[in-house]
Amino acid sequence: SDFGASPRLSAYGSKDVEKMKQYMEVPSNLREAVEEYRQMAQMLADDFLSRGKNPQAEAFIEQVCVEKILEGCLFVGHVKTDLDSVAGAIGAAYLWRGVATRAEREFNGEIAYALKFAGIEPPPFFDDVPGAVTPDASGKLLGVCLVDHNEEKQMTEALRKDPQKNKRICGLIDHHCLSESFSSEKPVFMDIRPWGSMSTIVAHSFIRSNRPMPKHIARILLSAILSDTLNLQSVTTTTADQMVVTLLSIIGEVDNVEHLARNMFRAKTEWIVNLGAYEMTRGDQKDFTCCGWKIGIAVLEVTDPAPVLDVADQLLLELRILKIEKGKQAAGTHDRRKELDFSYMFVVDVTEQKSVLLICGGRELALAKVAFPGCELRIAKPGLNAPGEIISVDQTLMDVGPLVSRKAQFVPAFFQALSDGFKCHKHPMSDLSEEMAKQEPADEVFKAMQKMSTMSYHNSVQVVRDYTEINQAFKRQNTAATRA
Repeated sequence: SDFGASPRLSAYGSKDVEKMKQYMEVPSNLREAVEEYRQMAQMLADDFLSRGKNPQAEAFIEQVCVEKILEGCLFVGHVKTDLDSVAGAIGAAYLWRGVATRAEREFNGEIAYALKFAGIEPPPFFDDVPGAVTPDASGKLLGVCLVDHNEEKQMTEALRKDPQKNKRICGLIDHHCLSESFSSEKPVFMDIRPWGSMSTIVAHSFIRSNRPMPKHIARILLSAILSDTLNLQSVTTTTADQMVVTLLSIIGEVDNVEHLARNMFRAKTEWIVNLGAYEMTRGDQKDFTCCGWKIGIAVLEVTDPAPVLDVADQLLLELRILKIEKGKQAAGTHDRRKELDFSYMFVVDVTEQKSVLLICGGRELALAKVAFPGCELRIAKPGLNAPGEIISVDQTLMDVGPLVSRKAQFVPAFFQALSDGFKCHKHPMSDLSEEMAKQEPADEVFKAMQKMSTMSYHNSVQVVRDYTEINQAFKRQNTAATRA
């Protein structure tokens, strides 16, 4: 009978259960743990593959009662697309017989490498799929399952602007905290777990449903978990990620997982560095609010920080520009209350598992000193000019040591500092009056920034910008402030 006990279930004895509990309670060396997990993962893989055509009772219920909710819908990740959001959409669409899409037309070198490794074509851009923006052949708009995000501002633009989005969203699969802004007009399927990668959740769903997982799906999910957990070395890594990586490496027939991770990160590094400072500061950048202060944090995960720091002068300029750019409104107006108070970039060395922080101004320096006390400061690039009136050139880069996670380490450190009553020579931009906020800046820097934006263009590889005038404007501003 389909509901009978699997003959392989007897392979898991009480000692195995106790052993697994010990692994969950006492962290062990990563390599040793993965080797230990391999034995158990092999048993799980054999059992999983043997039961794919004959689901157990719990899997039968999952297939009949749960899978129908997401069947035929569109699966889409977030803007500023990363590998986890693409791989998760592909895996989920295969499992629930839907359509995988991506949130943006462009994607980075790591995603391209992983897709090629798995032998999968890139999923179509969301807007290009019938039923996504315009009705399909049957005259309907399809339901949408969000993957790897739940904040409205992270949704692909067409969905974000769709007045019917709260009716269309039928599912959410994520490993981030639930946003206060998330809502729906009807009950939705939700699977949110505190794991290191959303693709771990999708892989777990395959196992729970006893659905056969082909090699190419195992490989793309494996690649995504390695990416989001920095090869299982990030502080966000959980036992679930370690176990699932081991399981997927078996199903995907990947003998050297570390070699795969290194190649992915290398591809991502080369792609990012070739794009230039504009893309590097905006490619993986997120904004946060705490105690009225707004912080922008960009993260670059690279195998070699040297090519990034070679353009540190441009990166510091772009970070300063980005602070002001955030005040630009859709209607073409400017609201200074929307500007960032702090703009940072962490350059994470994924090989050495350490990071440095680029500091673009006096406010950033003041907060960084409180958030990361005792960390060494030095010049970001030889020949650099001071980016502000109260910051010297030898304070433009901070070595934060073995910290590598924005979610688990960078953001909490800043939030703790701000929550403890942080004060500096500036007040939060959000404190500006309505009248002051609506007054478009008339200073030389703002005008130079506007002119540069107008003259910037894309050469099909990167955004080309001339920093000459804005660099000079910043210098004159700093000189005037110092004299005053």
